[in-house]
Amino acid sequence: MGLMVAAMKIRVGNPLRKLVLIKLADNASDMGECWPSYQHIADQCEISKRSVMNHISALCEAGLLRKEIRKGGPKGNSSNVYFLTLDGGAPPAPGVVQQIHQGNAAGSPPSESPAPEGSAGAAPRTSHSSEPVNEPVTEPIAPQAAAKAAMGQVVPFATQQPRCEIPADMPGPKDQSCKTFKAWANYAMAYRKRHGAWPVWNAKVAGQLGQVIDRLGIDVAHHVAAYFLTINDARVVSNMHSIGDLLAKAEAYHTQWATNRQMNGTTARQIEQTQTNFSAAEQALEALRARRAATHAE
Repeated sequence: MGLMVAAMKIRVGNPLRKLVLIKLADNASDMGECWPSYQHIADQCEISKRSVMNHISALCEAGLLRKEIRKGGPKGNSSNVYFLTLDGGAPPAPGVVQQIHQGNAAGSPPSESPAPEGSAGAAPRTSHSSEPVNEPVTEPIAPQAAAKAAMGQVVPFATQQPRCEIPADMPGPKDQSCKTFKAWANYAMAYRKRHGAWPVWNAKVAGQLGQVIDRLGIDVAHHVAAYFLTINDARVVSNMHSIGDLLAKAEAYHTQWATNRQMNGTTARQIEQTQTNFSAAEQALEALRARRAATHAE
């Protein structure tokens, strides 16, 4: 929210450029880091992909944004990582890994094909925005990597390298080799960001999370666990996004994460009403055709 407020106050000389900047701020972590695709930004801002590319280039030239290209995605494609520098070009805050490892989770949306000026990967899921973001939310980072980043050094690529340091007071498993560690870390960090407190960790929660992983697969369960915290269904919110609710509809939330479309009671009723209206229109059309056929037969 702080970044979005700062983006609103900055004059960039073009309303669509400002919209793109605000969209990036909406997707960004607290440290100004995000990686939505050009197409995702274009869809959300209702402008062309080429316009997005031009506005991002202009924002980089103005010192409000820094773009880094990451290569070697699931299909060898490149994608962009953005760092918002709304204070006039300052580097990312200490602890941000400046070279991001690409997501290679099975079932994750693939990257876009390379485009002029480098293409952004398909918008990953995140807790930094109410969209599914579409970015993998929070993954742990080795302390030595954080120290290097704080000194302004680029941290070398590491396939399993986490993205942010796990707070010492986070409940739950601490062993990164534990089956539930990654999914729990993503869920817990997103939970604290939304609700302002850590979720409870106990044997029941551990068992439920293990079942979520068994049903969705360990390579994507952490994405869905973080995305789950963006769900705004009244019942889920009133239950404070419990792991039990995630388990109850794990496959449905996976589909919502994969398609970037939230579904709640209101949305379902709207779709049902739309389908009802469509069916009624089809029936009226069939009746009209039948009357016309009868008239011609006479």
